[in-house]
Amino acid sequence: MKKVLELDIKKQLGSFSLNVQASIGNGITGIYGPSGHGKTSMLNAVAGLIRPDSGRIFLNDVCVYNADEHIHVPVHKRKIGYVFQDIRLFPHLSVEQNLRYGLKKFDAVKIGFNQVVEVLQINHLLAKKPSECSGGEKQRISIGRALLSGAQILMMDEPFSAVDIHLRNSIIPFLNTINRRFQIPMLIVSHDLPDLLSLTDHLLLLKNGNITALGRFQDLIQDENNIGIMKDAGLYNVFNLRVSDSLPAKNMVLLSNKSNSFQVQVLLQSLLQKVEIGKPIKVLIRPEDISISRQTVDQISLRNQIQGKIIKIFTRKGLSFCLVDAGEKVLVEITEASKQKMNLDRGTTVYCLFKSAALKIFE
Repeated sequence: MKKVLELDIKKQLGSFSLNVQASIGNGITGIYGPSGHGKTSMLNAVAGLIRPDSGRIFLNDVCVYNADEHIHVPVHKRKIGYVFQDIRLFPHLSVEQNLRYGLKKFDAVKIGFNQVVEVLQINHLLAKKPSECSGGEKQRISIGRALLSGAQILMMDEPFSAVDIHLRNSIIPFLNTINRRFQIPMLIVSHDLPDLLSLTDHLLLLKNGNITALGRFQDLIQDENNIGIMKDAGLYNVFNLRVSDSLPAKNMVLLSNKSNSFQVQVLLQSLLQKVEIGKPIKVLIRPEDISISRQTVDQISLRNQIQGKIIKIFTRKGLSFCLVDAGEKVLVEITEASKQKMNLDRGTTVYCLFKSAALKIFE
C-alpha cells in the first residue's frame, strides 16, 4: 500500500506532550482515542496549523516539515483538505460560491465542480445560503469545498459530532463513494468508534499523545491492550462481506466473505438497496450481542450459529473476551462465570450465536 503520510514529531502543549510516529497508507484511516488525548493536535500539525518542536512530516514523499532543516511549508501550500469540527462555511456566500472558493487555492485541480456536485448530491442547494441547509447538507458542502481545493489528502475532525444518527448514516456513504471515486486518502478523527468502523477497518489508536496501535481492526482486537482502549467507546466486530445468495422464502439474504468460510444471514429489509449477488456489504455486531455454545442449539429462533475455535481468551474487569476463528476473527464478550462454567479455553470448539436483528448493515 502506498504511503501518503509519514510523520515523526514531538510537540509540548502546556502540560500535554504529543509524541507520534506513524506511516499511513492510502484509503481511509480512522483516528480514535479518548477526548483530549491529541487527535486534533496531530491533524493540526499535519496541516501546518501548529509547528512541532521537533521531527519531520512527509506528504506523498514531499517534506512539508523538518525541524533540523528549518522546513515548514505554509498551510495553504500543503494541498490538504481540512474539514473542521465546526463547519466553517462563509455565511454571506451561496453554496455554489462556497464550493468555488476552494478552486482558488491550487491551480491543478483534478476533480471537477460538476463531479463533486453529482457525487455529493448537492445540485439543488447551489443557490441557497448555508443557513438554509441542514447539518448533513452543510457537512457535504464543506467536504465538497475541500475536494475542490485540489487536496491530495482529506482530513476530517469529528465530522459526525454536530449531526444526529440519521444524518451520520447519510454522510457515511458519501465518504465511501468519495474515496472509491476519487482515490483521495482520508484521515478521520472521531471519539465514536462505531462511526469509524462503519467507514474503515484501518485504525490508528491514540492515547496520552502517543500512538498505541496502527493497523487493521481484525489484527488490533487480538491485543487485549487495544481492547481496553476501545471497549468504552462501543466496541464492534467488523466483517467485510458480499451478498452470496438470496433466500426470499425465509425473507433473508446470505452474506459471505471471499472464501465463503464465514457466512451470516441478515434480514432482507435491512438492506436499503436492491439485492445484487456479489455486492459488498459491511456488517457490524457488538461482542456482547454474541452468545457462545459448545454445540448447536435446536428449537431456537437465532438464525446464525457459526462454528469456530477459540484462539485467544482473556479477562478484563470481570468479563471474559473470547477471540474465535470462525473464518473471520470474532470477538465475543461473556462473563467470567460463564467462561468457567463452560470450561472455555484456547482451542475449544464453540458456536457463535446471534440474532440477525443485532447486525448493523452498511452498503
